[in-house]
Amino acid sequence: MDAARYAKIRDLFLAAEELPVESQRDFVASHSNGDQELIVEVLSLLAEHNAEFAKIEGDTAAPVVAPMSPAKLVETIQGTAAAERQSPHEGDTTHRGDSSGQTQPSAERKAGGGSAAITKHGAHRTHASPRVKQTESPKHASNSNAIWANRTRANRRRNSGWLWLAALLPTAMIGLWTYREVESMIQRSIRTELNGVINSVALRVDWFLGEKATLVQSWSREPTLRAAIVELNAIAETNPPIEELRKAVQIDRIHQQLQQISGVEDVKFVVWNDSYRTLASWSDDGADIGKPVHPSGAANLARVMSGATVIFGPERLKADIDGFVPETEKPVMAVIVPIQDDDGRIIASLLVRGLGLFEEFNMIFLEVIDSSQVDSYAINRDGTMLSESGHAVSNSTRGKLEIEPDQIAANLRVADPGFELTEHNRNSIQRQFRPVTVAVAGAVGLRPQVRTETYANYSGESVVGAWRWLDKWDMGVIVEQNADRAFAPVRVVRFSFLLLGSLLSLTAFLAATKIARSSTAEHAAHHPLSRYDIQEELGSGGMGMVFKAYHRQLGRDAALKVLRGDRHSQEDRLRFDREARLAASLSNPHSVQIHDYGRSDEGEAYCVMQFLRGLTLQEVVARSGHQAIGRMLSVMRQVCDALAEAHSLNLLHRDIKPQNIMLSLDPSVGDWAVVFDYGLAKPLEPDANVYQTSETIWAGTPMYMAPERFRQPGVMDPRSDIYSVGCVAYYLLSGRPPFIESDPESLFALILSEHPIGIAIHRGEEVPAEITELISKCMSKQPGDRFATIGEVCQDIDRLRVKYPWSVDEARVWWGHHGGE
Repeated sequence: MDAARYAKIRDLFLAAEELPVESQRDFVASHSNGDQELIVEVLSLLAEHNAEFAKIEGDTAAPVVAPMSPAKLVETIQGTAAAERQSPHEGDTTHRGDSSGQTQPSAERKAGGGSAAITKHGAHRTHASPRVKQTESPKHASNSNAIWANRTRANRRRNSGWLWLAALLPTAMIGLWTYREVESMIQRSIRTELNGVINSVALRVDWFLGEKATLVQSWSREPTLRAAIVELNAIAETNPPIEELRKAVQIDRIHQQLQQISGVEDVKFVVWNDSYRTLASWSDDGADIGKPVHPSGAANLARVMSGATVIFGPERLKADIDGFVPETEKPVMAVIVPIQDDDGRIIASLLVRGLGLFEEFNMIFLEVIDSSQVDSYAINRDGTMLSESGHAVSNSTRGKLEIEPDQIAANLRVADPGFELTEHNRNSIQRQFRPVTVAVAGAVGLRPQVRTETYANYSGESVVGAWRWLDKWDMGVIVEQNADRAFAPVRVVRFSFLLLGSLLSLTAFLAATKIARSSTAEHAAHHPLSRYDIQEELGSGGMGMVFKAYHRQLGRDAALKVLRGDRHSQEDRLRFDREARLAASLSNPHSVQIHDYGRSDEGEAYCVMQFLRGLTLQEVVARSGHQAIGRMLSVMRQVCDALAEAHSLNLLHRDIKPQNIMLSLDPSVGDWAVVFDYGLAKPLEPDANVYQTSETIWAGTPMYMAPERFRQPGVMDPRSDIYSVGCVAYYLLSGRPPFIESDPESLFALILSEHPIGIAIHRGEEVPAEITELISKCMSKQPGDRFATIGEVCQDIDRLRVKYPWSVDEARVWWGHHGGE
């Protein structure tokens, strides 16, 4: 069962359980859209109700007249903010509304707030975790968002509709047409240019390598040189001692002949026989003579012995053969050709290098970069850059690559870092674990292409490019151009029309704002939430709608929760009051903080809470899988700290789960966890001053609920929260909930009778016994087998944290890798 299915079942269940028993079946059938499985599942849950507990805890109260809806409240708040900004006592115009009626933060606040630190999805769940998805029953359907949007649009149309139609519509149409035409022309121009450059590069590389291969082939047929190699091979076939082979005069004759033919004094060569053993080389001591070729070179020699000519490299030589020491750290290129005897039979392979092949090869790409203002380079099948890209050298010099400039050629893996590399994050990428770029994948996959859709290159920069694969030489060539430079003309056109549209929009908006202020300022000036700027809706839960608000006097963000317009019964209002009071009674820094609470003049309840930034534990696991043991202990210790205070006040949370725990990075302590959503919290003992809601079924998320919560939903026991703590710890270590099943009955059966799969199976590695014992004790089926108090859990975690630490630096590294938007 997925989250949407579960929410649908629970929504319909909660709606039906408020009705008389004789009406429930017809209600469920009429709101299930013919889904027979849904009807069966909901009716089976209704049949398992514990009516006795429902009577004990109280009946629902009678409904009262609906107060003002959240949409109307927000409109009033918006008007209040506008009235205060119009007041002669406040000349500040920092916070301005846009054309949709929402207010925007000032530039100064944007600079200080840093939206990159906020994960919007996490914020959605911070104060409005929707335990009920209000989509099935008309009785519970919320249209607050639609009312808010419709009223805002209607108000703007009444006050400034003619301004928008007369000024913005023609400009938008002309601007869009012009922009599309310019963009299309620029793309065609880029495609033509890239196609010409890549074809030119491919032809030049092919011609250069072909010329060098033909040249060395002609040398191999020179009679004196060939005779020396044939004689040396004949000597080797007699299996003489290695020292005798090293002193063979034919080796000097080969060297001298190559020097004479090539005109290069420092020419280097190697001769192998058909058994891939070295017969001769340019080295003075001949230490490699008689040794077999390294396995990595066997494939090339096999091709040569079959009659092909092979271009070796560019490659950085390694001391991989006994006695061989590379004379240079720079990349080298060589030509390997077959040697035939007098009968035309291939008996040996000849490698020739030291002719400056790499320098000439590399110059082809550098000249393209200088003449065409593009990045150009060659790659092999592994995605390694073979040439020395001038663009890569420049990035390395400026600290945008994790590799030194002289180490780029035949070394840099052309992988997509996943973000743009800078001097500060260049060492955070491990290229061997990153996928190759789009261009490399296309070239190696033999898919020649010119791509004008942007993609990330090896530095994380947005580029367009083209590529070809030269199958004859087993290498690819790539040209790329910076996307910003390529599409600069498009940006100029877009900016011009956006600027014109913005000026027209501002004119229309100021006119509309002036009209709106004159009609709402007097009423809005005294609203209790007038000091808040409403910025955006964060989400809607079972009880209320949550908005992101900005306190203009204190200069801080807050989460404003307003009772939903369709939840207007006396019980709903008292339930909303209870959540605010219970959460406000907590002062632990790991529990969400309540800043303000009250009602508007129209009777609408609201609650102002701490605005949490970061990721929920569910998002943490979704981004990086199972977590380190030390991190789990650190996070759960903070969660236990919050629950310890709640339990000391005789308050149970009852809905501890990964989605209700927010994690952020604190510069001084590392991971910082905050427990939120006390909407299901409940006192251990009845309190006459706190409204006690009726409890006819279980409340919470099933896969993290203790077994006794299913048997007796009304029984309050702190050890139920301890069970949920164990489930969350299991989830962090394994990356999966302890129990997952497709239907509620099967899930309940697993929780009541089965043990979860071992954590080690999910992780693929052993987990220390003391860690599994901690979690198993928390998740014991019988409350008596668990820790007696949350304090005991804290003590056990503190003991284990000494052996499994989680440092601030480790937290910073994780957030650097996974904490982005």
